[in-house]
Amino acid sequence: MRRFSHVLSFLAVALFLLLAGSVAKANTIDPAIGVQGNGTGSTLWTGSLVVVFQPTTAGVTCDTSGMCNYNTPTSNPFFIETGSITSFEYSFNQSQNTGFSTAAGNQFPILFIQNDVNTANPIAFLSGGTILPSSPILFLATTSNTIVGDFLLASDGVVQGTIETITSNVAPAPEPGTIILLASGLGAFGLRRLRRNKTAA
Repeated sequence: MRRFSHVLSFLAVALFLLLAGSVAKANTIDPAIGVQGNGTGSTLWTGSLVVVFQPTTAGVTCDTSGMCNYNTPTSNPFFIETGSITSFEYSFNQSQNTGFSTAAGNQFPILFIQNDVNTANPIAFLSGGTILPSSPILFLATTSNTIVGDFLLASDGVVQGTIETITSNVAPAPEPGTIILLASGLGAFGLRRLRRNKTAA
């Protein structure tokens, strides 16, 4: 029994270190991504948005250095009719010059990086907030990280020509190290049970 508790303790510490490493990576690295509440007049959110970072795209502005920003026009923000949104995946089709950070005014403060900006397909997630449909009753019971009604999305400092896909309520895929760690823990647990059964027999 004591060995099993040691295995569980080891797994807990290793998982914490893996997650801490991801958070540390997020803190050291700019595109700046964010979610805000604002606006009047809305577009129904269907679960995802594709943004082409060119000056001809609505909401996109680019400078002479080839860096672009996207901000949902405040005259046409998104809204949802049912359920809630608790996370967003920001996926880019090419590597970026800088890294990921949270944009000013972001109300989804937790940044998790799935693939670093130096990879061919950088992916980051924002969570720690909630978007709810507009309702006077819900408005009374919300927290500072809850958006009721319309919301806006932002991606600043993106390389011109990039195609970004923003998808709501997608969970990050487990990292290979996490899968190996979990498999090792389950294997150790199974071996312990097998030995216990043989001893009892």
